Amino acid sequence: MQYNAFKSALAVSSLCLLCSFTPARPAKNYTVSGYVKGLSDQEIYLTYGTLNHSSIDTLITHNGSFVFKGHTEEPMAAMIFTKDYRVKIDFYIDNAPIKITASLDSMMDAQASGLAVTNEFAAFNSTIMKNRKATMAVGQKAWDLTQAGDTINGKKLQHQSDSMYQSEFTLRRQYIEQNPKSYVALHELQFFATDKNLQKAKELYAAMDPKLYETVQGKEVAERIAILSRIVPGKTAPLFVQNDVNGNPVSLASYKGKYVLIEFWASWCHPCRGESPNLLKQYKHFNSKGFEILSVSLDHVKDNWTAAIAKDGLLWTQVCDLKGWKNDVASLYGIQAVPANFLVDPTGKIVAVDLRGEALEKKLTELYQ
Repeated sequence: MQYNAFKSALAVSSLCLLCSFTPARPAKNYTVSGYVKGLSDQEIYLTYGTLNHSSIDTLITHNGSFVFKGHTEEPMAAMIFTKDYRVKIDFYIDNAPIKITASLDSMMDAQASGLAVTNEFAAFNSTIMKNRKATMAVGQKAWDLTQAGDTINGKKLQHQSDSMYQSEFTLRRQYIEQNPKSYVALHELQFFATDKNLQKAKELYAAMDPKLYETVQGKEVAERIAILSRIVPGKTAPLFVQNDVNGNPVSLASYKGKYVLIEFWASWCHPCRGESPNLLKQYKHFNSKGFEILSVSLDHVKDNWTAAIAKDGLLWTQVCDLKGWKNDVASLYGIQAVPANFLVDPTGKIVAVDLRGEALEKKLTELYQ
């Protein structure tokens, strides 16, 4: 549940009237004008597109202000950010004037306004940010307590944080259901579609306006649903090879004959690190019985990755290609949020997904009793 992965939605009836298929637009190009209070003169970036097809532009801010100009073939999810991510503003871009205002000390309260699709996402995103603040606050408390040695209360708070995150899927589903013609709803479907929600995601996609199927985002959602259909329990886990911390190739095929948990995580992911003590506990208890863990990191800085492994005392094999969210194995398994995992049996078939905390211990006890 990395909070790259944090998305939520508020299904308000008034937004049902918003439709991305307006017959005419007031401009053929976009102009994104923004001001970030407290921002010094530095490079700032605009990126927009989908997970697999995106564009990026850069310029130097002046007294906290910036203006990006360009053209997009269709409305797209977009983000304004700096290298250190002190500035990170999500919005929806379309070929029209768009105004953005924000402050360094309250980035989650950033505002964006423009055409209907931009305003639709802004209203939608305000609820996302509200839930994200609350969820991250609880998750941070859980992490702090666990690091301080209070694993009991840390565990309780982590359960609470997980529950708060899961509630976002219900809100997202409601939003998608009520806005079948919306680009924003289509974008949210990309993140709603998980192994647990696969059947519902298929139903939601089938109910959307057919015109959306021809968009870049629409094609990617169809591709994601196809990927998820290949990694559900009962299917053979896709094979892969990736290098460990010493640069040596590690193959999933080498784990044949054992139960192996393919664990996706990252050094910067608090929920992932919060789960590390439980993984370590299960590994120590069941490894002698044939249980293995193979961790795939979504880091892009090797020192951060290896430092986290050492600090958390992780004992099993770790692999990473240092491509961050574009990690080849993560793409193969359709990973859009971490932590995430797949339990693979000795024959190479997936038997369970996203086992954490007590659920993982219960499953392993069942398998090795």
